[in-house]
Parts: sequence; structure tokens; C-alpha cells
Amino acid sequence: MKETGAVAEGGGSTGEILSRRYHTLTGRPDHREPATRRVIFKAFARTLGPWLPADREVRVLDAGCGEGALLAFLRERGFDRLAGFDLSPENVGLCHAQGFGFVTEGDALKLAEVSGEYDAIFSLDLLEHLPKERAAEFLGAARGKLAPGGVLILQTPNMGYLLAAFHRYSDLTHQWGVTEVSVRVLLRAAGFDDARIEIRPAWNATTLLGRLREAYLRALHLAITFIEGSYRPRIPTKNLLVRARR
Repeated sequence: MKETGAVAEGGGSTGEILSRRYHTLTGRPDHREPATRRVIFKAFARTLGPWLPADREVRVLDAGCGEGALLAFLRERGFDRLAGFDLSPENVGLCHAQGFGFVTEGDALKLAEVSGEYDAIFSLDLLEHLPKERAAEFLGAARGKLAPGGVLILQTPNMGYLLAAFHRYSDLTHQWGVTEVSVRVLLRAAGFDDARIEIRPAWNATTLLGRLREAYLRALHLAITFIEGSYRPRIPTKNLLVRARR
């Protein structure tokens, strides 16, 4: 009898199988390769640069750190009080291979159990992987781990994007998605003050061609969503960037 894929990968649910070898099975870009690293770091500089703490001595947690791309970017920018965790043992191993021995294998839904207090918590491309019914719990736990005045910075797929359905379902571990409206409601439900929440587009092009594509996307988004009137989504990018301050 032919061996099934689940058996070949060690069994378990689809999510468990993917989690064990997420980097390999999803074919994610390898930021350790110099050319790829340059592109990824330029994109981080554009999207996250304005929100990076000015003080390089702040305590930073990368929740759901993946293969360590953001940690490597932050280290290059002079941040050295770093912490991180990821659910995938493969990702944790990749982080350790880069010298991030502090990265642990952990579940974001157990964030409340993580020791320490942080001035900045990054959670990029994680929220959509969590069960919706526990999203407010995760964000509330993140708020509880922030020092007074600390910031939580999220990146998550934008369901107001023109190709939102494609990106929602292109990753088998995605559970759900938010819009610029619903993510604000979610953060309020998690205890954040509405006046201390900022949401902006995640423009990340690093080339002239990329910038031209962004301009085209702006125009196309406006033309297609015009029918919605005043309720139309204002942010056209594939991802939303969110900053919530404690």
C-alpha cells in the first residue's frame, strides 16, 4: 500500500505537518542568501523603519519569528536585546544556525506564560495563523507583556486588498483575515485604546518597477472600490501594518 503524505510527514493534522517543516514545505525565500537578504532588508527598512524604536537598548520580542529574517534585520540595525519564539521546530533550528540561540519553540497562544517585559513586540504574519476565537486573547497577552509606553507592531493580510482571497488561501495554515476596520475592533477588544492604534499600508517595493506597480495598484483599488462609497477600504496593499501603544 502506498504511504500517505501524512504518514510520510510524521502524521497529524495538516497544520501540524506544515508546522514541523514550514520553511521547506512552503518554499519561503531564504534571507541568508545575500541577494535575497538585501531585498528583504530593504523592504523591512521601508515598511518598519519609521516605527523602529530610536533607542537601540530597548527589549524586543519577535513573536512568531519564522526563519529569523526580522531578527537578523534588527541585529544589523543595532538592536541586541532580542528575544523570539516560533511554533515550527524547523524555523527554530534555522534561527539557531544564525546565532539566535535565544529563540525558543513556543506557541503564540501561550504568550502570557512567557517571562519578561518588552518595550516592543513584533508579530509579523502571525495573526492570520491563529484561531479567530483566540485572537483577542493573544493580543491581550501581548499588551500585558508590554512595558508602559511599549508598542505592539503587527503585519497581517489585508482582506480589503483586491487579491485578498488568493493570499488568504495561498497558505494552508491561514485561518482567517481582517480589514482595516475589523483589526481596530479586535485591538479594542484586546484592551488597547483606540486613540493609540495606527493602521497604515505596507508599501514595500524596493525598485522603480515595484514603485510603478504600487502606483497602478493605488489607481486600480480606487477605481474598483469606488462603488462602496464612503465605506470603501482605504488601504490597498496586500498587508496591513498596525501599531498599538500601551
